[in-house]
Amino acid sequence: MRFTVELLLEKEKISKDKNRIILSLIKKAFSSYDTGYYKELYENEENKMKDFTFSMYMGHCKFLREEILIPSKKISLNFSTYSSKTGIMFFNSFLDIKGIKQAIGNNMITIGKINMVKEKPILNDEVVFKTLSPIVVREHNSDNSKTWYYSLKDKEGQAVFRKNLTYQLCEELGKEALTDIKNLEFTVANNIKIVKVKNYGIEVHSNLGKIKIKAKPYILDYLYKAGVGSKRSIGFGMLDIV
Repeated sequence: MRFTVELLLEKEKISKDKNRIILSLIKKAFSSYDTGYYKELYENEENKMKDFTFSMYMGHCKFLREEILIPSKKISLNFSTYSSKTGIMFFNSFLDIKGIKQAIGNNMITIGKINMVKEKPILNDEVVFKTLSPIVVREHNSDNSKTWYYSLKDKEGQAVFRKNLTYQLCEELGKEALTDIKNLEFTVANNIKIVKVKNYGIEVHSNLGKIKIKAKPYILDYLYKAGVGSKRSIGFGMLDIV
């Protein structure tokens, strides 16, 4: 399920740590609407894998040293999930607080229009995706003592990305899909762009551009809806079909 939500700002400046702002809004909406489901996602299980992702469109904005200037005081939030349950939760929880000012960070955010977006069907085994939010390719120690971020331009980065994909798909689709997952192939566009995104106070190296993925349609459909790479549920790895 896919949605576009109009967010109206009281002030024209927000923190560069913009994904953190949106996640705070999502958590606030979820927790006030359904405490049980919120706990299922964020409290009952540590580091639970989420099946949603999001991106933002800020119009003619300007990036300053620590803030982003948005003269229109409007943000378009794009939200996508593989799970109908999460999609219904998102829609109902945001509808529940629509028109009510929410104090997030140093700003007030009001939810305006909420629109459901028609998803594109995937019938073939090869799709060219474009990123709506950058893809994070990450490798880290199990104790979180060290984390490395990679470029999809490099063979090493592509190898780590394959590991990220395999882990994500096995967790969500089950080990019975392992053969299909192992047969997945991808090609990264030559003009893929490396960007630094502030995320919880840390600059995260991530990738913007196009990527062609060849796999069974059900795998492609999952990636289209749930996103790819690491940190999807905090605003990375959202895809659209070219």
